[in-house]
Amino acid sequence: MTGAQDQIINTLFSNEQACVSYLFKKRWPLGFRCPFCGTEQREMAPAYTVVCRYCRKQTSITAHTLMHGTKKNLVAWFQISLQFCFRDKGISAREVQRHMKLASYQTAWRWLQKIRHGAALAESSPIGGKVLFDYGSFSGSEFSEHITPEIAIALELNHDVANQGRVRFSVLASPSPNAIEVAINNLIFKNTTLLTRNQEWISNSSLRKQYILKKASREQLIQTQLLIQETKDWLNSLYRGAIDISYMQTYLAEFSFRHNTASWSDRLSVFDHLMTGLISSTEDDHSSLKYKTSSTRKLL
Repeated sequence: MTGAQDQIINTLFSNEQACVSYLFKKRWPLGFRCPFCGTEQREMAPAYTVVCRYCRKQTSITAHTLMHGTKKNLVAWFQISLQFCFRDKGISAREVQRHMKLASYQTAWRWLQKIRHGAALAESSPIGGKVLFDYGSFSGSEFSEHITPEIAIALELNHDVANQGRVRFSVLASPSPNAIEVAINNLIFKNTTLLTRNQEWISNSSLRKQYILKKASREQLIQTQLLIQETKDWLNSLYRGAIDISYMQTYLAEFSFRHNTASWSDRLSVFDHLMTGLISSTEDDHSSLKYKTSSTRKLL
């Protein structure tokens, strides 16, 4: 990071009230809306704890978000989230532990997992337009189990081969036709032009009802293989040592978040995008941080 970026991180949200004011407006841009009675109260001043003037029930600014229920104050949440967004390659749990002077590595790791989950939610919408779909193996000694996870990859192509858009990943239980179809349905909007390498997928009657299927060129398929290699290199550079396969989806979601926002010139916009995920409701099946494979549930 540059000195200017360090200054932004250290001064922008340096006190709790600044964080409360930002988060209040982020959660309720049109004014506070009571989650119990639904009444909108535009005149309500930003505060960490709000009491509805109509039903008199109390709610906190972090209620039903990924930030709720932790012992970390908002300044700490914002500081680490800014570090997460301003570092091009990411931040490790060891760095979080050192930066926040935490006694426990596990505390830092769990905290970072929540931020990764927020990044996943921020980038959870399917992709569309013209999409290249493929899968590949993530083999290597960096994995803690003696398995080679298969990873489905969906990459937006805008106007030409070199012009990439958003990317999303899904860990596959196996490269079976059923697992492939589930991954496609989870990652890609319906009625999208879908470029694939497998004639069997193109012949799949169920997929043909939902997508415009075409055969991908060799040059296009090389892009997915290069992106998979880039993802592996990023994992190895930041998360040295054994990688727990059961958390692979969260790491891939973080890579997607970074890839999809890399061209954004304003890093504060990236931070705001992350906060959109962090304030997502925990009541919408977002509570689990440990992802299963795409053969059993929808992936982020």
